[in-house]
Amino acid sequence: MDIESLMKRRRSARVYLPAPVKRADIEEIISCAGAAPSAINVQPWEYVVVYGDEKERLARRLLKVQSERRVNCGPGTATPLPDRYARRSREASVAMKPVTENMGLPMNQFVEEGSCVFYGAPVAIIVTIDQVFPKLRYLDIGLSVSYLLLAAEAKGLSTCPIGLVTAYGDEIREVLSIPDGKEVLLVIALGYADERAPINSLKTHRTELSEILTWYE
Repeated sequence: MDIESLMKRRRSARVYLPAPVKRADIEEIISCAGAAPSAINVQPWEYVVVYGDEKERLARRLLKVQSERRVNCGPGTATPLPDRYARRSREASVAMKPVTENMGLPMNQFVEEGSCVFYGAPVAIIVTIDQVFPKLRYLDIGLSVSYLLLAAEAKGLSTCPIGLVTAYGDEIREVLSIPDGKEVLLVIALGYADERAPINSLKTHRTELSEILTWYE
């Protein structure tokens, strides 16, 4: 499948089959992520793969902390979002709400608790960066993660980038013995999507080109 088709087909999965993912496939996917470009070739990304008993241990810890802190799944901005961004978020919420309610959970609870258990995916990939780098290098991480998501899609695997659990970065570092000098930026759920789950058929709307493109000529 060509790269454009992969981009248009990919969607985040939030219910996974218990089928294991081959270690060789995971390593190939992360190798593709490592092929991404970066400023002056510093390649600041680092990936920690968690599966099996270790993944379950981490999920239990995060659920416990989440029940105590109740970190909100909102955008985390200090001021209200401009209308064009808020509208896109509302549209996604409206689409997800009836599906999660049919599963017996309010949408916020589904997102918050599901994030902490990585939506039941057999693999969780922790994305970290050395704190020596400025926030500008997050751009490099985004490029690398994009490569990873598309490489997984090409192998028939589904993913879901999860930013919410980075609020529990200290706990993730402690459970996995990640050095204090590393910052947890993202967690990616990885596995085979359960195509029978209605929420996995949901694909959020993408805005018109005219809203994101400005021409000067």
